[in-house]
Amino acid sequence: MARPRANIDTAALADAFAGDGLRGTSSATLALALGIAKPTLYVHGQSKAALFLRAVEAEVERVLDRLHAAEAATAGRSARDRAIGSAEALLAHAGARPLGARLLYSTAPHRTSAVADSVEAALRRPRSRIEGGLTRDLAADGLDPSRAPLYARALHGAAVTLALDGGAPRTARPVLAALAAAVVPLPAQATPWPVP
Repeated sequence: MARPRANIDTAALADAFAGDGLRGTSSATLALALGIAKPTLYVHGQSKAALFLRAVEAEVERVLDRLHAAEAATAGRSARDRAIGSAEALLAHAGARPLGARLLYSTAPHRTSAVADSVEAALRRPRSRIEGGLTRDLAADGLDPSRAPLYARALHGAAVTLALDGGAPRTARPVLAALAAAVVPLPAQATPWPVP
């Protein structure tokens, strides 16, 4: 009789990898964190690197779900308001999943493994989502949508830094999100930046 396949809790998997990343986390540590036998980790024929990628991709999906909800909640508002919503979503994710945020922003980025390129592609998805929204919203506000990549990078970086720098208590999130989103101009501030 075939053994049933284990359902791997991707949140627990992400949490297990958060501290020491792909190379620093042992299979025994993963099995213990998941509450399964070590051989069960590989019952699906996956390597530790594949499990790491699975954890990163699942955590990215959690962030994207929050960003989608923020977009829905701020529909029809200014680019700045929608940027605040995106920043709040990033801060809320870090508040709800501090180890998941640590994995994404501290331990997951690396250059040398069989899954490094796939991990990097997954890590770009939230910022790309923010950039796409800003491109649309800046144009709707009559602002220059070509600035969206710069604003998205700044907004994402600021929100991530605030989230990881000692955490973001729920009561402070609106203020911190507004601070991170301040890089996005209001419609009345449509003066172009000086070009060097």
